[in-house]
Amino acid sequence: MSVHKNDFPTALSELNRIIETRNIPNALLFTGNPGSGRKQAAFRFAKGINCTAGAGKRSFCNDCRSCKKIDANQHPDMIVVAPLDSRKAITISQIRQITAQTGTRPHEAAFRMVLITDADRMNIQAQNGLLKELEEPPENTFFILMAKERSALLPTIVSRCRSLRFPPLSGPALAAHLCEQYPIDTQWAGIAAATAGTDQNLAATLVHPADDNVSKASKTSKASGIDWYSTRLWLIQQLCDLISGSASQKIHTALGLSGFLSQDPDGVIPGLAVMRTFFRDLCVFRHAPEKILNRDCSDRFQKLAPNIRDNDALFWMDELHETEKRLASNSAIRMTLDRFFLKLIHI
Repeated sequence: MSVHKNDFPTALSELNRIIETRNIPNALLFTGNPGSGRKQAAFRFAKGINCTAGAGKRSFCNDCRSCKKIDANQHPDMIVVAPLDSRKAITISQIRQITAQTGTRPHEAAFRMVLITDADRMNIQAQNGLLKELEEPPENTFFILMAKERSALLPTIVSRCRSLRFPPLSGPALAAHLCEQYPIDTQWAGIAAATAGTDQNLAATLVHPADDNVSKASKTSKASGIDWYSTRLWLIQQLCDLISGSASQKIHTALGLSGFLSQDPDGVIPGLAVMRTFFRDLCVFRHAPEKILNRDCSDRFQKLAPNIRDNDALFWMDELHETEKRLASNSAIRMTLDRFFLKLIHI
């Protein structure tokens, strides 16, 4: 299969052309927002370059030793560099570690990949250290830098990279991509795409099958162990109970929701994304029921809508946004979620 299909015609056509010609640049710069598919494209490109069955083509087999090792994150020549902490920069010591690893020929791969995620978070010393590597590139090694924008990188680094832009996918394009990659129906793909917005990683998490063996293509993104197909419906029902139940039931439901989500930190962001669509649909249903995202739950919105004021739903949306900001600043997950759910029942 090709690196991607019908996703980012310019960037991915260029990557496919590189795979076919084997005219591999020393460095590539992938720009775009988080969740725009840059990391997946990097690993698929690495597979296409190193696949022993697809040599000379723009495809990879997913079955050879190289493909399987890359999928399992066990390939010794696939090096990933990222900030050691969400609030810290990539440092010169991390770049020096790369230099030590790339000083010899690749262990197994025809071409070793060094992927620097959040490259725009390298401090100036790290950028200057990387520049020396790019000026005298190691043998059979290529670098891929991921950044939101080119402006945060030294112009001398940018000038040594072939730049490829990854714009956000439209909702229909993301839904089509999910159907191609996973054994899901079009309705669930559409709901997942609408829930994730432009974030391909989040969309992949939502539709990630319980059994890795049933996916149509292997994945490089981290996924929560939660089955979001059924959990989304459960969450929506719990939110309905939170709004319409008795006072004692509301408190029990609020703390239950907080406890459930805080058990799996990887499930918090998808859970909040589902809740965002719920509150959005509450606002929309009163005025344009055909425009809701969770169409398979329209009967529940029909029961709730007559008793919900627009200001209530907007207040809940504001509180959800505040909760996301608190979690992004590393507030304690359980306490932050307790605060959020308990505020929802005190209007």
